[in-house]
Amino acid sequence: MNKKRKRYLVATIILIIIMSLSKPSPETFNKWLESKYDRECIGDECVHGNSKEIVVHRDIDNYILINKMGVILEDEEERRTLIVGIGILGTFIPFAYNPVYSPFIDLYKY
Repeated sequence: MNKKRKRYLVATIILIIIMSLSKPSPETFNKWLESKYDRECIGDECVHGNSKEIVVHRDIDNYILINKMGVILEDEEERRTLIVGIGILGTFIPFAYNPVYSPFIDLYKY
């Protein structure tokens, strides 16, 4: 094996180790919800502006290098909102946001 291949192999192994060790936690997901979507969640209750929402469903999928976290929120008027983020390198990237989510038309298969 030449030196160039060894360098790529070592760099790939280091990147895989860093990515697997830096998956964000559920607390980081709650902070991300607050900063990105202005929803402050503590336990199963969230506050969005002046309205209160409850967590109807919370989903956490852990994979080797990333994780996917999602939440379905229901407000006082029984409207549901779906928010899903992909966790990578200690932060989240928006994956799905549906403010008029309906469990009868479930495209995201929570």
